[in-house]
Amino acid sequence: MRMTNLFLQSLDGKTKRTFAFPCGDSKIGDSTYINGMKKDFVAARNVRNEMHKINEVNLYDVDCYVVYNNSFEEMKQWVDKAIQTNSLLVILFHGVGGGNDLNVSLDAHRKILSYIKQNEKDIYTAPMLEVAGYIADWQTKNK
Repeated sequence: MRMTNLFLQSLDGKTKRTFAFPCGDSKIGDSTYINGMKKDFVAARNVRNEMHKINEVNLYDVDCYVVYNNSFEEMKQWVDKAIQTNSLLVILFHGVGGGNDLNVSLDAHRKILSYIKQNEKDIYTAPMLEVAGYIADWQTKNK
């Protein structure tokens, strides 16, 4: 992974990255492997349909909702819950409009993006790297 990060840095010049546990596999055998990688990544995303308040987020085990043919209405419920509970919601899209078993229809994808945009005054939306930095800063200041 360090070699991959160096390769990516040679392409884009970036030194900070987040990590996604492949298929949610955060262990090799019975051992968690993220501990040895914490200096290489700002945060790591896992795969559990959960959301947490900022003081509860473990940046090296960030939960997300995996979209698996979910309807707009189902995804809207996630967004509404995140707004109501003031929680971090990460949505994982693997495929949009076909070609992947973990798919969402193009219509549902457009609708959820539009809904998020309509509610942007209540929702902080940013790339994971930016969100992780914000959470880390907040957690450091509010220990």
